[in-house]
Amino acid sequence: MNERIYTIAEQVGATRWNDELNGNSIEFSPEQLEKFAELIVQECCDWIEGSPTSESGCQLLLTKSFIIANLKGHFGV
Repeated sequence: MNERIYTIAEQVGATRWNDELNGNSIEFSPEQLEKFAELIVQECCDWIEGSPTSESGCQLLLTKSFIIANLKGHFGV
């Protein structure tokens, strides 16, 4: 996972530690996990909302593959 995921996890108060066997790990309570998921979805929506526009300010139509590739890149997937 990239640092953005850890930053969002920290926003909801999740516990992060370094496990020698598995690397970085995150532990969530059920409430934290729900809020974490909400923040991920919100960030995806914000990214789409801020997607490129044309010179006239019209929203460009983005292809499904473009959106998927860029969201994966944003979250380091």
